[in-house]
Amino acid sequence: DIFWVLSLFFFLPFSSEYYKMSRKIPAAASSIPTPSSSPAGGQKSIQSMLQQEKEKEKEKGMEAKLQTIVQGIQTIYTKIDNIEKRMENIEKRTENIEKRTEETDEKVGNIQQMMQQYDDRI
Repeated sequence: DIFWVLSLFFFLPFSSEYYKMSRKIPAAASSIPTPSSSPAGGQKSIQSMLQQEKEKEKEKGMEAKLQTIVQGIQTIYTKIDNIEKRMENIEKRTENIEKRTEETDEKVGNIQQMMQQYDDRI
């Protein structure tokens, strides 16, 4: 449950940034570039291509960061699971120690009774 909450916490800022970036591409940039015989048209298509390339690089960087965050969260969950298992083992060992202590106390009590009976006979 917490994995999804944390995933959303980290993913939502990136998804809104991705949406903003996808909206920044002007309509002219997504259409077929004009021939380079017109200097202004050629310049625009180069600029739009550079802008698209920059946005792709940003997107790749954000995807890499998101992947790193998700891997970190998965590592944390693995560690939490291991800690929980260790705690369960410690609890079981503690219960066993308590049982053995009770059994030992009973045996000591029995020995003391036997010694008292032996002393009474003497």
